[in-house]
This record gives sequence, C-alpha cells and structure tokens, in this order.
Amino acid sequence: MNHESHTATSTDDVLPTVKTVDRIRLLGRISLYVHDWSRPQAGRGRLFEHAWLERLSCMDPRWLPILFVPPAVLLTWLGLQDGLGPPQVLLLVVVGILVWTLTEYVVHRFVFHFQPHGQTGVVVAYLLHGVHHAFPDDDRRWVMTPLVSVPTAVALYLGCRWLTGVFHGPIFAGFIIGYLGYDLLHDLAHHGHSGSRVGRFLRTYHFQHHYARPQAHFGISSPLWDHIFGTVGGDRPER
Repeated sequence: MNHESHTATSTDDVLPTVKTVDRIRLLGRISLYVHDWSRPQAGRGRLFEHAWLERLSCMDPRWLPILFVPPAVLLTWLGLQDGLGPPQVLLLVVVGILVWTLTEYVVHRFVFHFQPHGQTGVVVAYLLHGVHHAFPDDDRRWVMTPLVSVPTAVALYLGCRWLTGVFHGPIFAGFIIGYLGYDLLHDLAHHGHSGSRVGRFLRTYHFQHHYARPQAHFGISSPLWDHIFGTVGGDRPER
C-alpha cells in the first residue's frame, strides 16, 4: 500500500486523527479515501475511488428483513423440530438476543474503536468504523454491508452450533433478531423519524457517542452494558 499525502494518527484514547484527506492505494488501481474521523463532518464521504467498490460498500436497510428474517424463522422452527418445547425455544431466543447486546457492545468498543498503528491499521480502522464517524449523516452506511455481515453471521453460526449443540437454533435465531434490531435502530436513530420516547432516547444516547464522547455510549440497541461496564457519560449534543 502507498498513499499520496501525509497521514498521522493521534495518540489519545478517543478517536484516531487523520490530519489530511488521504488517497491510499490498496492494490493496483484500487484506492481508498481516508478523511479525518476525529471530527464529524456533514454530508457524504466517498470511500473508494472505483464506483463499483463504492456501491458495494453501501447498504439499503430495506434489504435487512429479507436477508435476516427467514434464517431467524428457520432456526426457530429447527429448534422445535429438534424436540425443544415452545417455552424452551422462547427462553433460548431471549438468551440469543441478550448475547447479541453484549456482542454489540464488545465489538463496538474494542474492535470498531481500536487504536490503529501505521497505515494498515488506519485503513482497517477507517473501513470498519472510521468512515461512519467521519460522516455520521451518510445514510448509505448506517447499516453494515452484507459483504461483511453475511459471512460474519455464517462463521458465528458455525461456532454457535459447535458450542451449543441442539440449542443452537433458537439461540442463534435470537442473535439474528438482536442484530436486525441493532441495525434498524441505528438507521432509525440517524434518520430521527421516531416519535416514541424510546426512539428519541436512543437517538440522543447514540448522538452523545458521535458528537460528545466517542469513548463512551457504545450501546446502540440498549445502554445496558454501558451501565454495567461504566462507559456512560457526556452531555446532550446540540443537533
């Protein structure tokens, strides 16, 4: 990889700072645009130089139910076919949703917000989450592209099946439901169209992460684990 302008990252524990807008060559003629993601910017930011890669990096949230509801239903049904009773299946689905909320917190805090070192680290951090912090109003990237979410889901399903045996169906169905809720709630929070108290709370809570304290408020679908692990803080951002 090489870049066409100087890149530097901060050493603080909040967000890495890219001092310039960099065009980083990844492979051949494939280049990535990296913007300063320590300060949110308005509008949309281009990620890839090539149009087809740019399209693949975006996702319409209307595809989410099509992709994830059928496997959740199928896995729930498989649990019943494997001899589990409806109360057991319901309980295991709830367990799966709870496991998702913890996964959401851990991934957001420790994977999406890892401190990169060197150009490769900057590229990985920006692709994972930095672009969203650089352009939080970019509605094309409010949900994860299926190029990432679907292979990750398959790998996690295989791990869940290996670990939990006959219980894997309902547990992973709940995990999928939790993920679907997370993505849709994240999209809704940024759209700001919710008239419910819960929707307004989640929007304010998430925007504190973007505009006030990016080192806190890692929960999107629930603040539960932020309270448990002490990562709640910050005033309401002006938006």
